[in-house]
Amino acid sequence: MRFTRLLARSLVLTLLFVPAPIYAQTSLLETAVHVGLCKPAESAVQRPALSPGAQEAAKVFGIADLVERLNLLSETQPQGTPTLESLALRQEITEAVVTATLEVDGVLAEIDSELAQINAIRAELESRRDHAINLNTIANIVAGGVSGVVGTALQFKSNTANTGNAIGVAGAGVSTILSFIGLRQQHGGKRALGVAPNLLAKVLDRKPEFHSDYPEEIWTYLNDVPPAEQGSETRRARLIKRWTEVGRLEAASSPKSQHKIDLLTSSVSQQRSLSIDVLVDRAAMLADVRAQVSLINRDLSKLMQAVKSMRRQKA
Repeated sequence: MRFTRLLARSLVLTLLFVPAPIYAQTSLLETAVHVGLCKPAESAVQRPALSPGAQEAAKVFGIADLVERLNLLSETQPQGTPTLESLALRQEITEAVVTATLEVDGVLAEIDSELAQINAIRAELESRRDHAINLNTIANIVAGGVSGVVGTALQFKSNTANTGNAIGVAGAGVSTILSFIGLRQQHGGKRALGVAPNLLAKVLDRKPEFHSDYPEEIWTYLNDVPPAEQGSETRRARLIKRWTEVGRLEAASSPKSQHKIDLLTSSVSQQRSLSIDVLVDRAAMLADVRAQVSLINRDLSKLMQAVKSMRRQKA
């Protein structure tokens, strides 16, 4: 009996002085987090990261300060209650991005218009060239084949052998002349573009004409160094370097090089006749410029995604 009482008192003292189990403390902490008494460190507000391209787009189109103000405001405003200032900032940013997108679409539309006209004239010149080459091939077959057959037949008799030789020589001469003509016909004819824009003029330091100028922001973008990329060359300098490497432009600033640039940048005031080769180079270079300008929309899209995430970061 006395031993039982001693054991009971020991248990009571143990419960009074031994701390609660660790799992009980964990349970209390989870309960506190659940009811909102304390918040884990992971719930701290973090700023949405802008990609290098989005940062450049915001700077080029003059909305970097607006994006920064909206970001700071979104960190301090109460959850789920946007203020009039934040709504005004979002509207201003959206209007700027829409305007920039329309400017990009306008430049792309001018490039597409020029490409369509180039492709139409190129198809016409190639059709004429192919037709001329076919006629030349038929004439060559007739001249060489008929003269060869007739000349050989006349050589069976001694009294007509000289005549046969003369016919054979004449046929060979005609075939040679037709072959030289065929070599020239492979280059095709020449034709001016007519009334068409030329988006290569300003890129190659020529005066732009007929809707060929770039908006100020897009021109600034082309003359900027791409962020997060190696090298210090601007986008425009990289295009010119690539064209020189593939042979679309001459490396040195020689008279021949300047003449090629004049052909590539001919427009309304200078109706120069362009060959198929020049049209091919011009279309390829315009496609490169188009691809470079199109990347602006990619950067604007990433910028708007970041702006959209600012609204949800405290949700």
